[in-house]
Amino acid sequence: MMNHIRKLLALLLSALLLLTPASAGYYEAFRHSEVPFDQMVYTGIDVDAVSAFCDRFMQEPAALYPDLLALYDEIYTQNELAYITMCQRPGDEAAADEAGRAGDAFADASDRIYSALSEALSGSDGVALAALMPEGQSEGFTNYAPLSDEDSASMSAEDELIRRYYLLPEDEDYADAAGEVYLRLASLRRTEAERAGFDSYPEYAYYTLYGREYEPADMRALQRVVKDQLAPLLVRCYESSAALPDDAPPADEELLGNIAARIGEISPELNEAMEYLLRNRLYRFGTGEELLDMGYTAALPAYRAAFIFNCADTAFRAYKDTVHEFGHFNAAYHDPTPMLYQLDNSDVAEIQSQGLELLFLPFLQDILADSEQEHSAVAVTVLGEMLDSIVSGCLYDEFEQTVYASPELTVDGLHALEQKLLKEYKLTALFGTEPGWFYINHLFDRPCYYISYATSALASLDIWLMSLHDRDAAVDTYLKISAARTDAWLFDVLYDNGLCDPTDRNDLKRLASELTREIDPTVGRATPRAVWYGVGGVAILGAILVFRRGRSSANAESFEE
Repeated sequence: MMNHIRKLLALLLSALLLLTPASAGYYEAFRHSEVPFDQMVYTGIDVDAVSAFCDRFMQEPAALYPDLLALYDEIYTQNELAYITMCQRPGDEAAADEAGRAGDAFADASDRIYSALSEALSGSDGVALAALMPEGQSEGFTNYAPLSDEDSASMSAEDELIRRYYLLPEDEDYADAAGEVYLRLASLRRTEAERAGFDSYPEYAYYTLYGREYEPADMRALQRVVKDQLAPLLVRCYESSAALPDDAPPADEELLGNIAARIGEISPELNEAMEYLLRNRLYRFGTGEELLDMGYTAALPAYRAAFIFNCADTAFRAYKDTVHEFGHFNAAYHDPTPMLYQLDNSDVAEIQSQGLELLFLPFLQDILADSEQEHSAVAVTVLGEMLDSIVSGCLYDEFEQTVYASPELTVDGLHALEQKLLKEYKLTALFGTEPGWFYINHLFDRPCYYISYATSALASLDIWLMSLHDRDAAVDTYLKISAARTDAWLFDVLYDNGLCDPTDRNDLKRLASELTREIDPTVGRATPRAVWYGVGGVAILGAILVFRRGRSSANAESFEE
């Protein structure tokens, strides 16, 4: 499963993180396979066959290097196909078990490939092999240490707990049962960080899983500004905006047709990926009754393709989330980097998706709204959810940092911690006393990912502010970011495009003031909600309780009971 991918990459040394960003300019042309999704076949991963290939590879590494890249693309794709199948069969233990087997096989096969590269680079043909690899990559593979039995056992135990979480019945015991699973995961992860030589699990995750340039402590400036300025603005958005109609999602053809008809108006550069998506039907949409309640974009590198999975129960969610995922799809479609060298650059990836959401906002208003008041309601909802990405990103990052630093915490302590943070972020009025943190899948299967929603939403809102005064410049900025490969450093992307630095308190206060100035008038034009109902009949902030799985391409979805 994806957990194995992250852990295996974490075992590569820091040389893999010391890469230069891709050059600017829009998109590089390369060939894509024309294979419809329903013709992609899941065959599983034959670890013995991978091992046999690796034995041959070490005899002729330079000659077989292209085949090794293709083999890694294939096993990655097989793992993704198993996961996609599981997501289409909610509650199907056989599908979940097969996804687990695929994840285990992927881990073993990847470990064998990494080890073969390490041995070959240290051998007589090492110089010739290194010359074929992207700059900076050979050092990391040279120092790769094969998985120990302890590493393998820990990864399998972690994946088993994650699968258990996904299969929990949502009954009256759900909160506490999920809490028990989460505490066991936290214990495993603390041990993992200790084995890797880190002082804390968040430090380990920030650096090795996501290759971030900032540390957990660097987020304190952002958290302070969010508590003082952005959380109150978020509350005003939710208190003032009219509830949107809960129309059922349109049929797939209508949904994608309406998006495709408008996406080129942002830029014709976006049409190519959209046409490829439609031509090969690289998507699966449905409601919560049909699919696991999540949304993501999966890379399918064996076909030089990607796949959008999205579960939505309303037209608003279907349109908004599909545009979000298309931002990921477009970036994946235009990235020729072999999967072996792709990094999980979550911060930049979320700008590629969230930025497109905001540029698409005028078209979303045209699709969903008839009156000026409805236009305002759509805008306030979209902007409110983007602010929510910042607020919830900070709040739940604080939640995770506290959990991993507190091995004595109980399940009741987890619930109390969430309530404490809601009070600090001035969100208590929007919540009852019922806990809700356990609905957030990311806390279980994407540890310490949540802060990326905050850092990327800041940049995306900066692009939106730019679009209000110079839309052409905003689109140009977005397209340059959408073309960034997975090795692009976040701060290079931000500085090169004049976007907000999430570690700079003055820059954060500047952005918060500009957002308040632009959003407050829109809030005033929307009709206030008469009543919000949530957990226990008390008002609840809808979008904070997200349970998007968030692969290398995560998304956020509203959740209301």
